[in-house]
Amino acid sequence: MATHKALVLHSRDKPLVLEDVPRPTAKAGQAVVRILAADMVPYMSQVLDGSRPYPLSLPMTPGNTAIGRVSEVGPDAVQLTPGQLVFCDITIRARDNPSVTILYGIHGGGYPAAQKLMDGEWRNATYAEYARFPLENLYPLNEELLLNKLGYSIHDLCLMPVCLVPFGGLSEVDVKPGEVVIVAPATGRYGGAAVAVALAMGATVVAAGRNTAALKTLEDIHSTTRLRTVALTSDPARNTELLRAAAAKPDGADAYIDFSPPAAQGNSPLASAVGALRAFGRCAIMGGTPGNIEIPYLEVMFKSIRLQGRFMYDRHHIQCLIQMIESGLLPLGAKAGIHETQEFGLESVQGALLAAGKLAGWGGHVVLNP
Repeated sequence: MATHKALVLHSRDKPLVLEDVPRPTAKAGQAVVRILAADMVPYMSQVLDGSRPYPLSLPMTPGNTAIGRVSEVGPDAVQLTPGQLVFCDITIRARDNPSVTILYGIHGGGYPAAQKLMDGEWRNATYAEYARFPLENLYPLNEELLLNKLGYSIHDLCLMPVCLVPFGGLSEVDVKPGEVVIVAPATGRYGGAAVAVALAMGATVVAAGRNTAALKTLEDIHSTTRLRTVALTSDPARNTELLRAAAAKPDGADAYIDFSPPAAQGNSPLASAVGALRAFGRCAIMGGTPGNIEIPYLEVMFKSIRLQGRFMYDRHHIQCLIQMIESGLLPLGAKAGIHETQEFGLESVQGALLAAGKLAGWGGHVVLNP
């Protein structure tokens, strides 16, 4: 078939259009995947209309991380074969400079070298029946184990990228089994995933946030003594006391991962959580708060606190997370507390965008089924 159906964004002030477009083909170093289900982040509508000013090359087909089947491989492929179930990672790196990256279908990088990737080969992503990927961005999945023995659905597997983001941050600050990790805010999409991932890594988790109902839901999902919840107040000093008490270690918690959203500007738990860390504690900053951050300068210096920004994850993180899921260490779907998964076809993308915006916390999930 020479064409396939894809959603195309022609302008930031106009909706996506479902069109018949030329079907991609695989060159050397590439493969074409039949998309089975693609993840939709809660803020995707803001990316498309420009209210989140992520750089995009128009016209283009947007998208996000997906689960698919290999349809065609380039002549140099040695492992991937047509028919394989694969995890499709959207973090595309320049092969001659891996520090140059874009997020396929959602973020063009914003500087000339990265924009070149989206302007050319990697313009049209996964909100389509077929998508082309670099060979190294496709990860074979054990279909028999995941779908039959563990009982996951394709839509459950779309939760993998949500878990990968915090796994990249927790790995960056070298979280070890038995350590105490503060997750705050823990009630959003990535914060909730961070709780599940940190527990799977063997840590004790202090999950903090202002939404007490969401904190109670986390307690119900993870019935373990290694999870403690803290309802944050409007008093930063009091929050530090509460976090230190929940950590239940004389010197403080070992690590903290921050997922402060844009709405948390001026009200982030970052300073409170840093104050609850022990000497030589580690902090991974992965949220989306614009502007500057405020931290207790002298405390960071005297306690030798490590502050580490982390964007996304690396290739070895994906391989490790897949092993955690296939071994049963990290549950997905209903086993992880996902109680609502909404599915939409390409023709219903506007409904998908609205639903994703409403299911911004942990427990809900929206996928596109091309």
